[in-house]
Amino acid sequence: MKYFGPRAVTPHHGLGWLTQALYLLFRHPGPFVAAALLAPAGSILLLTLPVWDFTLPVSGGWLPTVSTVICYGFPLALAVSLATGLARAVNRRHPLPLQQLLIPTTLKVLLKSSLFLFSLLLQGYLAIYLIHDLVSPAAIMATLEHNRAATFAVTDTILGTQLAMTGGLLLVMQLLFAGFVMPLYLFRETPFYSGWQLSFLAMQLNPWLGPALGLLGIIMILMTYFGIFSVLAQVLALPLPAYLGALYYVAWSEIFQGDAEEQPTDWTQTAS
Repeated sequence: MKYFGPRAVTPHHGLGWLTQALYLLFRHPGPFVAAALLAPAGSILLLTLPVWDFTLPVSGGWLPTVSTVICYGFPLALAVSLATGLARAVNRRHPLPLQQLLIPTTLKVLLKSSLFLFSLLLQGYLAIYLIHDLVSPAAIMATLEHNRAATFAVTDTILGTQLAMTGGLLLVMQLLFAGFVMPLYLFRETPFYSGWQLSFLAMQLNPWLGPALGLLGIIMILMTYFGIFSVLAQVLALPLPAYLGALYYVAWSEIFQGDAEEQPTDWTQTAS
C-alpha cells in the first residue's frame, strides 16, 4: 500500500490520541488485559530463577544493574510491543486469535521489536549508572540510598519498579529520537537503522513530542520516590504498558500513515 509519512501534526491531535487509545482498549479489553499482566508476570517468573541469587537485589555495580533491567525491562518491552500489535488488529476489526500470535514469523517480529525496546532501556540504565559513578557529587551520594539514582528508582515492589522502568523507557526514547522505531519495524518491518532515521525526522517535524515523552517519563520515575504517590503508582503501573502500546499505534498511524491504511473506526468521529 502507499506509504504516507512522516508528517507534522498539531498538539491538538496528540490530545486526541489519548482518547483514541482508550477507545481501542475498551473495545476489546480481554487481549489488552492479558498484555498488561504479561509484564509483572514475566518479572515474577524471571526473578524466581536461581541465576540472579548473586546479583539481586540491586546493591550497586554493573552486573546487578543489567540483571535488574533484564528481569523488569524485557517483560515490559514485550508487553508494550504486544499491545501495539493488538491495537492495530482491534482498529482494523481483526482481533488476533492466539494461534496467530504463535506463527513463527509473527513471533520473530514481535521478539525483535521487544528486544529493541529492551536495548533502549538498558542503554539508559547503563548511562545513568556511568554518570552516577563518575560525576556524582559526594553530597548527593550521601543522601541517596542503595544507589537509587543509578537504577531509575528501583523499588521494593514489582509494580513500582515497572512504573519507573516505563518512565525510563519514555525518557530514553525522547533523548534518542526513537519514539517510532518499534511500530515501524512491527508493522512495516522497516530495518532499524532506517526506522531510526524516519523516527528522528518524525520527531523533528513534531517537536512537541519530545517534551511530552520526556516529562511523562520523569513524572513516572519521580512518583516512585514519594510515599504519598505509592498507591497511585501501583494502580497506574499495571495498565500503562498496554495503554502505551495502543498510544504508539495511534500516533504511528496518524503521523506515518495519515490513517489511510487503516479501516476507519468510531474514534475518528470521537476525536473530531
